[in-house]
Amino acid sequence: MNSTALRALAEIPGFENADVLLERAAGQSLNNELWRVSAGSRVWALRIGQPVDTLGQDRDQEAVATLAAAKAGVSPAVAHVGNGVLLLDWVDGRTLTDSDFDDDRVRRMARLLRASHVPAPRQLPTLPDRVEGMLSLAAARGARVPDDLQSHLQRVRAAETSAPVLTHHDVWPNNVIDDGDRLWLVDWEFAGAGDGMFDLATVAQAANLDAEGESALLEEYGLPGAAHRLAEARWSIGLFEGAWALAMHTVRGSDGGFDFAGHARDMFAGLKNVPN
Repeated sequence: MNSTALRALAEIPGFENADVLLERAAGQSLNNELWRVSAGSRVWALRIGQPVDTLGQDRDQEAVATLAAAKAGVSPAVAHVGNGVLLLDWVDGRTLTDSDFDDDRVRRMARLLRASHVPAPRQLPTLPDRVEGMLSLAAARGARVPDDLQSHLQRVRAAETSAPVLTHHDVWPNNVIDDGDRLWLVDWEFAGAGDGMFDLATVAQAANLDAEGESALLEEYGLPGAAHRLAEARWSIGLFEGAWALAMHTVRGSDGGFDFAGHARDMFAGLKNVPN
């Protein structure tokens, strides 16, 4: 069962013949394997990406984003990166759920995102780039892409900033670890360059914030009065989620534990409710 992890470790300098304990870690994602690697008193997280064409992820771009996030102090330190494999310092903590996004953690998330939104490395794509990539993959695999999505993409592109920051694009609770002292943001495979509002909007969506909660989120982040920008970003979540679900449907189908096709339809239908 751990043969993939052993092969990945064997290619990391210093681990070729290391005596390590490998354990499958909790919190497996749909597109990656996660292992806990122990050697003496040292512990790492070994993350192995599945084939890059699943959702258009570029593992080199992911590496750039992960290194930038670690440098910013919002993601664990990176011990090794290459060929779709990441070896990170292990963080002892609890992966969050939707119910954990209470008022206190929402404020903490605002501060975490403010720290993470450093100037974006040049190699990273924008949010609409990500969406277009997933839609193109879905269409190439035979999925029908709604005709009106191009106009929605143009709306998102029109909102792009001339000074993009590092954006995570997937700030759902399952990508946040609370170690009891601070929060960590992990899993940067969809990261890109933008104005950061999409990340704030994802927190607002996950926490089901009302107008008052959104105002508190923006105040804590340092952008009071940006309610309309946040509304636009919350709307664009439907575009990203729909593209992701449609692409996932073409890879995994919708007869298993999750109805990807139905989720895509719901997300695209919601795009009719354009913010005023």
